[in-house]
Amino acid sequence: MPRVTFADENKTAECPAGKTLLACAEQMGVRVSHVCGGDGACGTCRIEVVEGWGNLTPPTPDETYKELDPPYRLSCQSKLVGDVIVKVAKIE
Repeated sequence: MPRVTFADENKTAECPAGKTLLACAEQMGVRVSHVCGGDGACGTCRIEVVEGWGNLTPPTPDETYKELDPPYRLSCQSKLVGDVIVKVAKIE
């Protein structure tokens, strides 16, 4: 099972492949804003990928429409393929 680490929260857990980073964060007790409920509509669930960009599914149209550039992804749209290290992105 892939390992997810939220570096800024100092939390690591195993999550099933195919699970979104938002779902993993909730399972791990990491607070990630998601105003739209995780539908990819609001863009508030941004995370910064520290390591393992290639261990996530490719960016979705919801992400490319919002013009998110690496290392940022929407946690509700990013599904696990392998191990990743991420941080909760601060939205300014």
